[in-house]
Order: sequence, then structure tokens, then C-alpha cells
Amino acid sequence: MRARPGDHICTSFQCPNCQSQNIRGVDLEPTVNIADACFESLVIRAQLDAFWARSKNTVKGHVTEARYMARYGKALGFTPMPPLGPFRLGTHNGMMQAIMLEMRAMEKGRASGSRVNFGTARGVRSTTSVLWDASPAGGGDIVLSSGSVRGRYVATLCPSEGRWYSLFSTGISVRMGDIVKQDRAYTIEIVHAVIALFEEQFQSEGYAMPVRDFEAALFFIIIISCMGGFRGYETVWTDLGALRYDINHCEEQDDFSAVAWPVTGRFKNEQGSWNHYMIPIAGVTGSGVRVFDWTQRIIKWLELVGRVDGWLFRSKDGVKRALASDYADNIYTKLEKIQRTTTLIDSGCEIREEYGVQRSGRRFFDTQCLNMKVSTTDIEFQCRWRTDRLKGGRTVKRSMLHTYAEVRNMKATLLRPSQAL
Repeated sequence: MRARPGDHICTSFQCPNCQSQNIRGVDLEPTVNIADACFESLVIRAQLDAFWARSKNTVKGHVTEARYMARYGKALGFTPMPPLGPFRLGTHNGMMQAIMLEMRAMEKGRASGSRVNFGTARGVRSTTSVLWDASPAGGGDIVLSSGSVRGRYVATLCPSEGRWYSLFSTGISVRMGDIVKQDRAYTIEIVHAVIALFEEQFQSEGYAMPVRDFEAALFFIIIISCMGGFRGYETVWTDLGALRYDINHCEEQDDFSAVAWPVTGRFKNEQGSWNHYMIPIAGVTGSGVRVFDWTQRIIKWLELVGRVDGWLFRSKDGVKRALASDYADNIYTKLEKIQRTTTLIDSGCEIREEYGVQRSGRRFFDTQCLNMKVSTTDIEFQCRWRTDRLKGGRTVKRSMLHTYAEVRNMKATLLRPSQAL
């Protein structure tokens, strides 16, 4: 990639040595200092990305018009264009943040031999903005407010919010692309095969089955991630006390048709408020997954070891909330066994790279609902809690009891997705 004639009149430009003075306060000596050589190459790379944010034809069109302007100005005895430099010392226009993004983009990705994608690398920009707001420099920003957060506008001097950085961000996005490798969705056959392995282990070991295996079974059966339409990191927000409350109520009513799965916590965009969401899952799904039975099993096992409230999924210390990744090895091991002993997973599949504990279950839920012709309206009702949580402007905060009441009144509608799976 090279600069094109006229790029410098469309995008501000400073040479690597000028940027070294702006950012580091010293001249470059790339032939004697490896750090200087690296800095120079990064500046060139970032500047080219900024140049290439505009198409070749756009630049060519501006060059044509600039030539006309120069000719008219010469005829009339004045210069019609502003000077394109030099810039005041220290004005790097966002080059420092651009270098950080360029370096972040060279970090190793999740897949073997890959680099992080642009969607991951661009997180540098938001972090830079947060750091700017927290620094004394952010005190010079002007806030224009209409009386609410949603109507607030900020005039900022943060370099990563400026025009040059915006062009750079566009250019590097075009160069890198933003191909996201999604977690492979489970098939219904794979789901049943994994559950069968957990069931075989339970029938063999009973309540001597290790708690981590119990939790992994419930995490997968997922029953929650698969049957409730959760993402992996949402599954571990399960409130054990609230789950016990619902199971006890169902047992008293002799109603085993559903489990109201409780997700609770302080969620993003809700100003730190503690909120509760109940997601009904069929007690026995359409394909025969016995969600209610497995839920009763783990509640009984946890009672035996004295756990009756707090987080259901916990880390090895038994106190902190677990991470979805804590169950990855257990689930991957079973998937690998299925791959070795059946034809459900092709032999060329890299289990630990192509399946994920975060979204494979959720993608199964979406895909299987479509296969079973579950209406979009029913799917949206099932996953409404997530939409509600992400709105940010939510005004009504409900207690757990009020949440239970609402869910029970709408059970017939809310159960349709998981009943079809």
C-alpha cells in the first residue's frame, strides 16, 4: 500500500520525525535504535491507513478541484487554500492512539495463527476516551446538556475523537476487514449426545458425582444455554435461592411443566441497580430433554453440601461466581468423545476452536427455534429480558416476587420456544 497523489490535501500529514517530536519529544534515529525504527514504521502504517480511508476517485476529484483553485488564485493574486502545515509542536492529531491500535491489532487471536480482528482492536479507542475523561485534560471539555443523559453532547479535545483519527479508524477497518468467526452452533443430535453422557455419569455415580460435573451438566443442558437461549456468560448469573423458591413452588403445586430460571445481578446501563429476570424453560422439552429433573438433582446435591443460596455456579473456592470458561474443558472433553465415537461431528472439526461456551448454545437455540417454526414473536418474548436490560433507560425496577407473578401469568406464551426444542 502506498500514498496516492493528493492524499496530503485530503488528510492531514506529518512525517514520522515530526510525530516523534510531538509524541516522544526526540528526533528519530532509526538506523541505530530499534525502538525508533519500530516507531517510524508504525507511524507510516497509521498514516497510510488514514490516507486510504478515502477512495482513489474521491482523492482524484479533490486534486482536480485544487488545481483549478490554484490557477484561479494565481490569476487573482491570492492563495485560496489554507496552509497544510507545519503543525504546532505536540499536535499529533491522534497518532499516538493510532499507534496503540496498530500494535493491538498485531496481538495473537483466539484461533491458531490468527491476529485479533478489528472489532477487538478498536477497543483501544473507547479506553482512550475513558482515560481522557478521567484525566485533568478532560476538564477542558464542554458539555452541552438538554437535561438528560440521552440529550447530552460533549465538545471534546480528546485526540481519538478527532477527524484524523476518525479517518484512520475507517482506513484500518477497510484494510483489516472485520470478519468475525462465530461459535459453531450445536445440532439437536449433539445436544442429546452430550446430555446422554452426563446422564450416564449420573446413573453410575449418583450424588457422588463431582459438583463441577453437576454444574457443567446443568450449564450445558443448558438446558440453559441451549434450552433457555442464554449466552454462556449470562448463564452463570443464576440465583440459587430464587431457583429453589421456584422449584419448591412448582413441587407444592404438583406442576412440573416448567422451570422459571432466575438471572439476577447488577447489569450494565442500569446505574448499578440490582435487578431480576425470570426465563421460563419447559420442564421437558419437545425432544425429551428433562430440564426439571436435572434442576431438582443439582438443588438436592447442593443441599447435601449446605449450599442453599447465593450463586448457583461458583468458582473452585466455592464463594465467587464462576465464569463460563470454567466449564469449557468438561464440555469440550465430551464433544471430543462424541467426535471419536460417532459421526455427529466431522473429524476435521477443531472442537476447542470452533465451539464456544459463550454462544454455541445460544446459536443452537435460535437455529432450532427456526427449524421448529417457532414464531419470531415467541422468541422475542423468551429473550425479552436481554433487550430490556440493554435499553439503558429502564425506569421500572421490580422485586423478585413481582417478577415471578408476571412470568407465571405469561407461562403459556413464554414456554413455547423451549417446548419446541
